[in-house]
Amino acid sequence: MGVKSVLALAFVLAVVAAANIPPNDVAFAEVYKNNIDIDTANSRQSNHLILGSRIPGDRLAVQQSVVKSSSWMQVTTREQTFSTSGYGLITQIQALDQKTNGNGARAIVTAGGPGQNYVTLRFKSQRGHGINFLVQIYAR
Repeated sequence: MGVKSVLALAFVLAVVAAANIPPNDVAFAEVYKNNIDIDTANSRQSNHLILGSRIPGDRLAVQQSVVKSSSWMQVTTREQTFSTSGYGLITQIQALDQKTNGNGARAIVTAGGPGQNYVTLRFKSQRGHGINFLVQIYAR
């Protein structure tokens, strides 16, 4: 290989390397930071349902997991009633989605709720996904 070939190869390699370097370090850091922020934000997408408010003196009356497996290409639903009899009236309901990737189910109140001594929650999954919630009910 001659000197001219080596110089031509070195020139081509330098051009390729320069084309793959960002214009400046700040722009590269900003792109990298933005990608991390997007990934971190996506990992925290939950469908929590929180109704009512807690005040000093409230007690945790119910803590229960609600889990139902997924069915292939199906929407999964589950309805469950929680009672706080013996603890008083509900002050706050927390249905905490345990899936943090945006694929979790949704919860809605179909009966009862804050100010009552029971609540019925209906959980509905996304198609092809299951249900995984932690339900905490506070009462006074």
